[in-house]
Amino acid sequence: MAIYHLSVSNVSRASGSKATATLSYISGRRVHDERRGETYDYGRKERVLRVGTLLPEGQTELPCAVFDEIRRLHDCGVLFCAASGRPLDALRELFAPVADEIAYMSENAAYVCYGRELLHTIPMPRELCAELVAYLGTRTDCVSRACTTTGRYYFVPTAAAQANLDAVGVEFGNCRIVKDFSEVKGDVTQISAISAGDMNIPAKEILPLWQDRIGAAVTGEHWLDFTAAGKDKGLHLLCAHFGIPQENTYAFGDSYNDAPMLRAAAHPYLMNIAPADLKAEFATQIDDVTSVLKTLGH
Repeated sequence: MAIYHLSVSNVSRASGSKATATLSYISGRRVHDERRGETYDYGRKERVLRVGTLLPEGQTELPCAVFDEIRRLHDCGVLFCAASGRPLDALRELFAPVADEIAYMSENAAYVCYGRELLHTIPMPRELCAELVAYLGTRTDCVSRACTTTGRYYFVPTAAAQANLDAVGVEFGNCRIVKDFSEVKGDVTQISAISAGDMNIPAKEILPLWQDRIGAAVTGEHWLDFTAAGKDKGLHLLCAHFGIPQENTYAFGDSYNDAPMLRAAAHPYLMNIAPADLKAEFATQIDDVTSVLKTLGH
């Protein structure tokens, strides 16, 4: 005996999206828009999943079990999203086995993508960026970096900045070392201060000066990120684009840049390695993301 189920509903364009994209999402089929010449193939995504912490500090590769769960969730209609302060190219490399099957919020949601499709980007005000880079250049305890639409720039105006850069190292990829912000091309999506020591120490001085003007959060032992975006905004954008109910969102995080996303999600999970003040705010705390993923999509 075969059982067939038919759901019929009006397909409307959500804010910032197209009706064809929504139809692809609802039907789980490839949909071609002849008028626009665009094709959408999102599959059936019934939930949006945010992952803030899958890669512990010091590790460079995700375990195979994570990719197995992502593929299973994809087949079950669960949209998995990697949310990170990392640049998009670094995230795609990290999730290479499933790179075209998931969504991304890179650089703290300055870029919101699905597979290879850019859905939304939020640049920072250029004058503010120049002012912030100039300020960070006066400090002796960090070096600054800008992520832009043309690549990444490290600012080394002084010997102290060079010493910090030598200590933390330069990422692979499209990176340039420059003296000041005037050499930067393209829209700026994120600026980071990077310290060879514990970033929480200089952040106590830096954050009060800037957090009322631009989004800022300590994102790791050595990192302080500034962005006009935020993972909560990225979550809302993806839900709006695909027409996904907010109550079907799950989030995992371990740091301050994850906190807005955790507050926005219906089901927030905080990692046990998180700071004490975040533990006081979020009651559900876990050691392992994969064990929770296994409970979803059934």
